[in-house]
Amino acid sequence: MSIEDSAIIGFFHALDQFEINVLFLYWPNIGMTLGLATITNLTIFCMFIAIIIRKGLALGNYGAKSNIFTLIFKEMYILVRNIIKNNTSLKRYQYFSTLFFLFLFILAANMIGLIPYSFTITSSFVVTFFLALSHFIGINIIAVFKDKWKSAKLFLPGGVPLMIVPFLVIIEVVSYVAKVFSLSIRLFANMMSGHALLKILIGFSWGLLNAGSIYTFVALLPWVVVTVIMFLEFVIGFLQAYVFTILVTIYINDVLVQH
Repeated sequence: MSIEDSAIIGFFHALDQFEINVLFLYWPNIGMTLGLATITNLTIFCMFIAIIIRKGLALGNYGAKSNIFTLIFKEMYILVRNIIKNNTSLKRYQYFSTLFFLFLFILAANMIGLIPYSFTITSSFVVTFFLALSHFIGINIIAVFKDKWKSAKLFLPGGVPLMIVPFLVIIEVVSYVAKVFSLSIRLFANMMSGHALLKILIGFSWGLLNAGSIYTFVALLPWVVVTVIMFLEFVIGFLQAYVFTILVTIYINDVLVQH
């Protein structure tokens, strides 16, 4: 295989890592027609992440002695608590448990995705859209229970001239609903682009190594770049979980103070 062919293969398969594959199918006659009762790699990793979070929290609370899990989860606890404290007017941190699990879930998904041959569930738009939409619906339920019909003030500020009310309401509704897509696309795009770049560079470097001769030394340069990008992806994975949690917290505060 020539170096050109190897490089092309590396580029061609860069997006294969994001495919959702059916691993097991319950009730084939129903599942094949309705797309139900299927177990995919996405399903497996979602359950795996939930188990890791559960076990991690259990280890962090195990006994009176401090361990690495205790220190890690303590720092994450403080981080999420400060997010709520700095971005809301809440006094009792009513939504801490929801936001804490959201942060842990996204962070664990991003970190596990950096392990070779794993699957990054946050690079799947269906997952990020579900996270954004479910919390968006929950935030609106909070608004309705808190202020009932007065929550409509989100779309119509006071003192607006009557003639521009229809246009302003349409603009406000569109911008309000767009929060769901901005949340989901931001996380999805960052994870997908970073992992695709890593795959392309690794494929290119592997092609150089297979070419032999002087190309073996040239292949070291992409590996150096891959190492740097892996570190950046680790940082980005943490930042994306942090930003997603902050934005959801701000949206909760918006409906609480009717801003």
